[in-house]
Amino acid sequence: MTPGKIKTSLYCRDIAPINILEKEINSGSLKIGVFAENGTGKTFISRLFRLTDKVNNFVLDDEGKSPTDKIITLGKSSGEFSFKITDKENTIVENFRINIEKGKVPTIPNTEYIYHTFNEDYVEENISSLDYDKESEIEGYILGKSNIDLRDEEKKLESIKKEEEQLRLKIENEIRDHVSSRIDQIKNIKRLKEYNLLTPQNIFGGVSKPKDSISKSFEELIADYDKVKSVPEQLSDINAIPELELDGELFNLIQKKSAKKYSLSSLAEAFKNKIKSKQLFIETGMNLLEKSANQNTCPFCEQKIENGAVHLIEKYNEYINDTEAKTIKDFGNQKKKLEELIADIKRIEHNSTNSINKFNSYKSKYIPSSETIELKELDSIKIIDKIEQLIEKIDLKLVDISKEVIISDDLIESILHEQKNINSLTVYNNKHINDINIKKNKIGEESKRIRRNILKRTYNNLVEKYKNDINKAFDLSKSRKQLDEEINKKKEQQKVSKRSKVASTIKTVLNYFFAEKYTLDENTFRLIFKKNTLEKKQAKDILSAGEKNIVAFAYFIGDTHLKIDREDDYSKLFFIIDDPISSMDFTHVYNLCGVIRDISKVIDKLARERIFIFTHNNDFMRVLSSNNIIDKKLLLKDGKLVEFNVNSTVPYINHLIDIYNIAHRKLSPNHTTANSIRHIIETLTKFEKINISSNSIAEYILENIPNDTKSYTLINDLSHGGWRSEQAPISDEDYILA
Repeated sequence: MTPGKIKTSLYCRDIAPINILEKEINSGSLKIGVFAENGTGKTFISRLFRLTDKVNNFVLDDEGKSPTDKIITLGKSSGEFSFKITDKENTIVENFRINIEKGKVPTIPNTEYIYHTFNEDYVEENISSLDYDKESEIEGYILGKSNIDLRDEEKKLESIKKEEEQLRLKIENEIRDHVSSRIDQIKNIKRLKEYNLLTPQNIFGGVSKPKDSISKSFEELIADYDKVKSVPEQLSDINAIPELELDGELFNLIQKKSAKKYSLSSLAEAFKNKIKSKQLFIETGMNLLEKSANQNTCPFCEQKIENGAVHLIEKYNEYINDTEAKTIKDFGNQKKKLEELIADIKRIEHNSTNSINKFNSYKSKYIPSSETIELKELDSIKIIDKIEQLIEKIDLKLVDISKEVIISDDLIESILHEQKNINSLTVYNNKHINDINIKKNKIGEESKRIRRNILKRTYNNLVEKYKNDINKAFDLSKSRKQLDEEINKKKEQQKVSKRSKVASTIKTVLNYFFAEKYTLDENTFRLIFKKNTLEKKQAKDILSAGEKNIVAFAYFIGDTHLKIDREDDYSKLFFIIDDPISSMDFTHVYNLCGVIRDISKVIDKLARERIFIFTHNNDFMRVLSSNNIIDKKLLLKDGKLVEFNVNSTVPYINHLIDIYNIAHRKLSPNHTTANSIRHIIETLTKFEKINISSNSIAEYILENIPNDTKSYTLINDLSHGGWRSEQAPISDEDYILA
């Protein structure tokens, strides 16, 4: 880098017509002019600077196209722009890069400078779209530099801010590390909405919020999660326990019949007892005999039945048909039903025990959410005892059916009461058996519930662990905000309305061009034309094309204040100006150059001038160069930035130097001397008589050098290649005199 120079590095790739542009500019200041013909990419470079404006709100259109797609070279899918400035002390003061991709909204980097860009896009969006009326809805203030010494307060504020940031960063990093090492390894846990609880922001907010109560520790929940992962694929359901069904009518019938007295048979007691002892055998034989084809043969021994035996059989039939026998048989059947009932109760109790054991196994091995559930053991002792008491009553009746046997209502009611208790217990057990079967068959839901509790428990743990540190960070934040408010209140003792600054600056710029012809009404923000405030949308019909560009430029300079929040921000301004002179009369070009030259006066708080001007107008570039408005002159051509030859824009200066040296006899006249004299006089004529379309050199010489008789002929002949043989050659003295 040249010693004591500012180094500006600019790089473009695939930006509209520019394939690759890479240039390092060495200059004494950041007042740079670039001459470029149309179509070389200067406007696209200004658009790249305009992207840095933070008010941009880029979104994709309905076709998925980005507003920046038009900046990219045709046939390319992306472009790149970077801008870097190194000051005279070799310190990097600006360095940013913008990457643009088709169909994507660009990420806009932070910049050290505030770039304020004037180009056709700015005019279209902010001025012509409003019919050259100025937007008047401007709010806010620019905070000035207070005379109050706030260094101690600001130093303290910075210390508090730093401590708060470090504490927050420490907490946030530890939270993220904890989640990464202990939570993120759990399968699919990030899909759960409760995972968002573990962001540092939610942990900070959880200090002041009620938390869900999770009874288990993190370790216990992890153990539960391991259990549900171990459930076999074909794990069978637990069988439901059948309810006990009792026939109340049977009990009532037994009670009623037991209380009844039955009459005795006329048969001898000994005979009856004998028959009673073989009653089943006798009944079976009689049934077989009735079905036999030969009624005279015994169905058991197949011997012929004698007359005595026939008589005995008749007696048997008489006895069997006897009321007492029927009654005894009936009581026997009832006793049998009660005994079968006891067997059913014992079977239900056995099934219940099996189901309970299986339930306990499942809940401890696989289903943690059911582990606190205890099924109730079925106790059949009481009901069996009551039923056995009923059987005993039947046995008493069978001893002597003629005797009354009383069965109390309490006994029957106690049996039915025990049945109700058993079934109530069974319903309770079956409900939980059904629940655990559902959980087993939907083990994914059980797993999800445990993982959610893991996240909630982790959230609770982190909130509790960092509660003190978080509260300390909150206290620091509160102190910082209070101190910041106090500092701002002191700073706001000197503040300026943005609206008034915009208005006054626009009026100043308009005055450079129009004097009293056009100005701005500070109340309505409408243009005033010859002391008449224009109506809304009237400006577009009154202003000429050139005047519209002047007004646009004046609005642009006024809008500078909209980018400023604090007076210190003025020191960050960088103006990017692309061809502001379109359709302007040349007199107005001088005025515009005057605004640029005086920019630090127009923007009175501007600490340092930084200007990047692009133009395709040769005369504009000449005026900028010859008046030292720009420090560095460049040419953009064929995608390259090169040094610009000033002589191509300001021959007047070179011609003037040549004839000055000839007039002072430092140089001898030559073949270009006549042309130099002509060029100078034509230039002076244009300066003095701007509105004359054809200027007469002869008239100028006659008016300003009335005693000269030879110069016009010399200039007219020898600057147009003419030669008259009869004319004597022009001497050096003639040139010097001219």
